Amino acid sequence: MITHEHLQKGSEVFFSLLENKILPLTDARVYSYMEEPEIREVVKAMAQGAGLRILDTRENLHIVSQARDSIFATSYTHMKSKYKLDRKKYFYLANIIICIYLAEIDKENDIRVRWEEEGVTYYKLEEQVTKVLDSWKTRLDEEDGFAEEWGIAVEEIYDIWNNDFSMYKESKTGDVDVQRNKNTRLGFIYEAMRPLADQKLIINNVNELKIIPKIELYERLNYLYHQRDRYKEIMDLIQRTEEGIADAENNRNQDNGL
Repeated sequence: MITHEHLQKGSEVFFSLLENKILPLTDARVYSYMEEPEIREVVKAMAQGAGLRILDTRENLHIVSQARDSIFATSYTHMKSKYKLDRKKYFYLANIIICIYLAEIDKENDIRVRWEEEGVTYYKLEEQVTKVLDSWKTRLDEEDGFAEEWGIAVEEIYDIWNNDFSMYKESKTGDVDVQRNKNTRLGFIYEAMRPLADQKLIINNVNELKIIPKIELYERLNYLYHQRDRYKEIMDLIQRTEEGIADAENNRNQDNGL
C-alpha cells in the first residue's frame, strides 16, 4: 500500500531527476527508490503522466522523454527556444551531427575506451559531417527517392552546411572560439552538441576542441537507443556511407601509387 511517506519520497526522487536528468545509484534518494517498490511505483507513475520514462542502469538513474521527434527526443520548439535554432533546417542538421558523432563513438568496448580517454575532436567531426553530407548529396542526385526513403532532408542540410557556415575563425591569439563564432561549422557543432552536454552525457571541451563521451551516454545508448529501430537504421546508413567513403579513398590512393 502506498502511503503519504511513499508519495513524498517518490516526488523528491522525481523532481530531483527532472532537475539533474541523471542521478547516481549512490545518491541516498535513489537508494530509497531501488529498495522500496512503492517509491518506484510512485516515481514511474509520475514520469509516465509527464510523458517521461525512467531508466535503471548499473550506475545511474536516468529520466528521458518518450517522444520520438528526434534521436534524442528533443522537439523543434524546445530546441528553437533554448538553443536558438531559429530555422527547422538547423534542427535537422543538428540531429544529423549528433548521429554522426554517435556513429563514431558507439563501437566495440575497446574503441569506446579510447574515445572516453581521447574524445572526438571538432575537426574530425567536421570532416566526417562534410564527407557524409557530400556522399548523401551525390546519392540524392543519382537515386530518385533517396531522401524520402530515409526521411532525411538531404538537400536542405547539405545546402546550409556548405553555404551558411564558414570553416572556422581564429582570434588574434590563434585560438578558435566555438562558443562565440556561431556562423562557423565548428561553432554550429558546439550548438548541436549542447543538448548532450546539458544532459551531462558528454564533456564538451571547448579549450582543446574535443567532445568526450561519458559513461552516462553509453548507458543511454545501451538501455534505450539500441532498442529503437530508427536509431539502428540511421547508424547503419552512416556506417555504410563511411565505409563507402573509405573504400573510394583507398582506391584513389592505389590509383595514385600511394
